[in-house]
Amino acid sequence: MIGRWKIGAQLSTSHSSRGSLDPFRMLETVRRVQDAMDLDLLIVGFPESPEIFDEFCGSRRPVDDIQLWYGALSDIEGMDESDLVVNWRGERSRGWGGWAERGEVEETFRFACPNNPNVRRKTVRRLRELLTQYKFAGVFLDKIRFPSPANGIDEMLSCFCGHCRDAAKAADLDLDAVIDTLSDRAVDPSASRAESGSNKGLGWLDALLAGSGVLSRFLHFRADSVMALVAELADDARRMGRKVSLDLFSPCLAPLVGQDYRLLKHHCDWAKPMTYRLAQGPAGLRLEIPALIEGVANRFGLEEGRIVEWSARQAGFDRNMLQETRDRAVPIPFIQAEIDAAVRAFSPVPVYFGLELVRQPGVIDIDPVHIVEMVKAGRAANAAGLVISWDLMHAPADCIQALANAAQPG
Repeated sequence: MIGRWKIGAQLSTSHSSRGSLDPFRMLETVRRVQDAMDLDLLIVGFPESPEIFDEFCGSRRPVDDIQLWYGALSDIEGMDESDLVVNWRGERSRGWGGWAERGEVEETFRFACPNNPNVRRKTVRRLRELLTQYKFAGVFLDKIRFPSPANGIDEMLSCFCGHCRDAAKAADLDLDAVIDTLSDRAVDPSASRAESGSNKGLGWLDALLAGSGVLSRFLHFRADSVMALVAELADDARRMGRKVSLDLFSPCLAPLVGQDYRLLKHHCDWAKPMTYRLAQGPAGLRLEIPALIEGVANRFGLEEGRIVEWSARQAGFDRNMLQETRDRAVPIPFIQAEIDAAVRAFSPVPVYFGLELVRQPGVIDIDPVHIVEMVKAGRAANAAGLVISWDLMHAPADCIQALANAAQPG
């Protein structure tokens, strides 16, 4: 007998026009979902909406566990150009332009630097203000990372600002040596360790960079930088009596954006890997994996076929899977392995996998079959639950019902 999962849902204040969002409509949406299934927690945000925050944190709150959705390093309040990460060419973060034609979406995916003391002050202070003003049970930390492959390979490999240079020097890392490696295109998959099957999941990146110690140290330095900010935010929240949860990239890509599960697990009560197999947007593996392969091929002057051949040995992602990902979706066996890798890396901290349940033409087309497949994968990987992502307000009723049926204990 399989016990009942813990089920949460995200309600976004940035994926719908401000005029279309009101707290009563949002509460009614939640209650319609609750008619179909039990919800254990809700994540609301992240741009502040006083009316919505007051209603969800007040006496009419639909569940006890209401968490503040907080973007720590992107689109933060008061962010200046000087706060943004700098790539190896000296260019500031440009973000991801895929939302440009969807005017109601307020996300730029321009990222600020976690080593910049001004950024740290702003994001820590703002979180403290919001948790003081509203009675959230906890905080769900999002955007705790560097840019992803969707932003382009050069922006992904940030940051080289003066603050990062100072922090790297203190860690005995020379960022000019990193720049030399990038400009010389000095990464060659054929020179990496090739033990088939031994470096899948969280370890594939170490295998790729085995011949480039300076790049490996650079990525570990970035993970330490992100972890230090998360620790500061989490400690602050816990001192205020609030719980802490984390929104993270799926394990195969997390190290590339500065997220080390083994470090971050000590600073949260649970975590949600964004195991999105359909979405063609940032954090969606259908966008991010091809963007990574194309970006590495261009940056290091490699043929895509060589990268895919190496990936098949080290990360279990072969040419057929790449084509299926581009054409339709990331294959379910790969997604199940990703959820399993997250569960194992975070143990004993619970993992609630991210279930994309949004219908936005041109970005994601979800149907009930996809929901059933993901629920089966999550069960097989021993996840403790799931989070309906990334916005309950755009979740189609047929998929909600499919989830309610598939997630029943049995």
